Amino acid sequence: MAEHVNLLWTGGWDSTLRLLQLLLIEKKRVQPHYIMIGARKSTPNEIEAMNRIREYLFTNYPHVKKLLLETFYIDDSILEENDTIQEAFRVLETQNHIGDQYEILARFSKQYCHDDLELCIEDGNFSKNFVQPYLHTNNCVSEPVNKIKSEIAPEPIRHIFSGYRFPVIKYSKDEMDRYVREHQWMELMKMTWMCHRPILGRYPCGACNPCMFVRKDGMGWRIPFPQRILGGLIKKVYNSSITVKLRNLFK
Repeated sequence: MAEHVNLLWTGGWDSTLRLLQLLLIEKKRVQPHYIMIGARKSTPNEIEAMNRIREYLFTNYPHVKKLLLETFYIDDSILEENDTIQEAFRVLETQNHIGDQYEILARFSKQYCHDDLELCIEDGNFSKNFVQPYLHTNNCVSEPVNKIKSEIAPEPIRHIFSGYRFPVIKYSKDEMDRYVREHQWMELMKMTWMCHRPILGRYPCGACNPCMFVRKDGMGWRIPFPQRILGGLIKKVYNSSITVKLRNLFK
């Protein structure tokens, strides 16, 4: 058994839920990993959220001090280029929308020789497109569960996703919400962050993809009311046929 669980923690909803499971229910030591992606404006907000959550846990659950290790931070600019991973990502990108972070995470996993990183992807369209059809689930607690089965996964899927375990991939957002309320963790979960383009560096924009996904999943309460209204309007205008035509003209 590993001395600790390697968790990709972003300060977001899914990975924080897994962190709480590991610390408060399973009583396991956790090594959090965070990749600082240069182009992402939300990095300071995510780090602040993780610091707040850590402080809250240490204050209210003192035993966690022995379990939650210092976060391993790494800047994406020092990750080695990997032609195989980059080509695999390009192939997947032509098939369906996939965020740039998955190419970066795959290079991180490869460079640091991790094959047991926990990546928290929920049960949704993304996981159904890229992960769930190729999973090998093993119910034996002493073995990794929810890993990509290399015999059935296409080569690009293997190169991007084979280094992970997917511990929350069977949970929908509704199920997560119920789980959080059952365990009385909502105060902690309200400290999480999801927006990629915070307004004034502080407030969720309501218009970026993570904000829109939050609203679609019935968790719009995580976005302040003004941004909830304006963000939806901005997104509709941005995706309107006229705006799309104008964007294409200036490409």
